[in-house]
Amino acid sequence: MRRLLFFFAIIGLTATVATAEDINRPMVDLWINEIGTDDPLMQAILKDHMDEALQIDSLLQAENVDAVQNAMAAVRLKYSNRAFSRASDATAIQVVKTTAEIIDFFSENYPQGCFELLHKQLSFKAASILDEKRIYSAYLEIQRLAYEDGKNRAPVERMDIATMYDVVTKDLGVSDDEIHMIVKSESTPAPQLCSIMKKNLNIDAVRESQRGQYARANIASKRAE
Repeated sequence: MRRLLFFFAIIGLTATVATAEDINRPMVDLWINEIGTDDPLMQAILKDHMDEALQIDSLLQAENVDAVQNAMAAVRLKYSNRAFSRASDATAIQVVKTTAEIIDFFSENYPQGCFELLHKQLSFKAASILDEKRIYSAYLEIQRLAYEDGKNRAPVERMDIATMYDVVTKDLGVSDDEIHMIVKSESTPAPQLCSIMKKNLNIDAVRESQRGQYARANIASKRAE
């Protein structure tokens, strides 16, 4: 979301310099398309849910940037979470693998990014670093594909906590202490958190029959409908 700050800051300029052809198009389409250049997942969600997009547009016209960010974050979480929880095994697994690549990169270049990614609050600095290496766009695109894959699917049974614990501790070798460090990530040193997250996302080590379920449980919260 923070990567969009610059766009929100210049939205007035965008409207001012729009061509005659642009002026004939709804302004909401203009900024949704602009968002798509940076965040294809957010663009796909907004195009599917225009009622929410129009509500955000009213905030945007009022130049309430904080409210816009909060509203977009809520819409993103609501619809991506539900779709991710229903994504196919193959797509969910690919999201986990792409996320693991991001964690690998952060562990070597910006350990604080692991904490930010865990809490889905990437800073502008973290996103910029990823952009420089051209790996952030791939991460966002696979999330869009997971959204498109799962948005119209029927609900899928979520892996229960007992099974997940068994997979995490036995297949992935994550200890109880390390689980606690993830839960209490605010007090866990960033390099150590990166190391634990890498273990937790080693999807190839998960028994094949449970990889899809484990992947979905990782990319969608328990609140998914």
